[in-house]
Amino acid sequence: MKKTTTLKWICIVLGAILMVILSFTLIYDLLIPDPCYYHTNEMNFIMSIFYAAGPADNGHPGPNLTNFLVSLGFGGILGYGIYKLISKNI
Repeated sequence: MKKTTTLKWICIVLGAILMVILSFTLIYDLLIPDPCYYHTNEMNFIMSIFYAAGPADNGHPGPNLTNFLVSLGFGGILGYGIYKLISKNI
C-alpha cells in the first residue's frame, strides 16, 4: 500500500463512523442500563453534557449534538492513528 491522502481520509472517516455507532449503541447501553430511572431523577453534570432527556424522547436520555461531535472527533483521531500504524508498516 502506498501512503496516499485517500487512504488517510478513508481511515479517518471509517474511524469516525465506527465511533459514532459504538457511542450511540454499546456505550449508551453501558452507561444507561435503565433509561426510565431518569423519569424521576436528574442526570449528573457529566451525563447532561452528552445526553439530553427531553419531551421528544419521553424523558429518556438520548445522545445530543455534543455527544455526536465528540464521538466524530475521537473516532477521526483514532482513525488517523490507525492510518499512521498502517503507513508505518509499509
